[in-house]
Amino acid sequence: MTIFRNVAVFTCVYLLLTGCAIGFNWPTAKVDVVVVDEEGMPVEGANVVIGFSPPETEVRNEGARGLSDINGLFSARKTTTGIISYGATKEGYYKSYYEKRFPPGVKIQNPIEVTIVMRKILKPVPMYAMNNSKVLDVPVADEEVGFDLIHYDWVSPYGNGDTADLILKLKREYIDRRNYDASVTITFSDKYDGIQLFKEEQLYGSDFILPREAPQEGYKGKLVISKSRSEAKKQGSLRSFKQDDNYIFRVRSKIDESGNIKAMYGKIIGPIKLGNLSFRDTASISFKYYLNADYTKNLEFDPEQNLFGSLTPLEQVGIK
Repeated sequence: MTIFRNVAVFTCVYLLLTGCAIGFNWPTAKVDVVVVDEEGMPVEGANVVIGFSPPETEVRNEGARGLSDINGLFSARKTTTGIISYGATKEGYYKSYYEKRFPPGVKIQNPIEVTIVMRKILKPVPMYAMNNSKVLDVPVADEEVGFDLIHYDWVSPYGNGDTADLILKLKREYIDRRNYDASVTITFSDKYDGIQLFKEEQLYGSDFILPREAPQEGYKGKLVISKSRSEAKKQGSLRSFKQDDNYIFRVRSKIDESGNIKAMYGKIIGPIKLGNLSFRDTASISFKYYLNADYTKNLEFDPEQNLFGSLTPLEQVGIK
């Protein structure tokens, strides 16, 4: 009897669901995509893909694919539940990806006009590029410790690095996972070294983010990353780092014979994170960096020429 009752219930639910799906008219979206370059000029012949989120009762479609015309335009029309993704690729350009969401109940006004901005691949160069997602343990607290970006190691007496490109000083007070206060202060060895924050989202847009060349001005000699929580103050976890944080930095700076600053420039994609307070007497930091060692301001990395050579899959990095 129980089996028959379960079958009957399942059948009723199935009929209700399919009845609702059949009776509901999902909207059709007409999407006009215009592909342009960084100067706003149309990009002809880009491979454009538009994805339409289908109703759950339909087989997931492959979206629409085609080439942009002389005006950079490609159009498609399909039913959707309100999520539209679109991107483009073309030889000589970095790929770009975007997404547009319509809140439930909002009527879609056709045509939906969107723009894809593609950045040209100009002059990628070899760099020391590292994703230390496995985190980097700060060897000691309450003491300045130098870190060599080329050797990816702490300087003596905590490692085999030669140059203190970054100088870190960790302060921490850890009671338990609901009560702690920690910060790491990053400073530099040379007078003209420094770092500056660039806010830019990584999830959407071009694969190549941040400026092509490092700026000449705007560097600060100190950066503080912090993380805290207090149960007594009813304060949840507070972090100074945000997901759209990125940085450009310069190290090993000198003044040349002409009075100009000669330095190694680099970038950090994503935030510098502070963590692992509960497992040791210090803490860990994690960040993904790219260092150009040719003493130019070029920040365009060639992923086929990582100067670190052999890296684990977790350490390897791409364009971003």
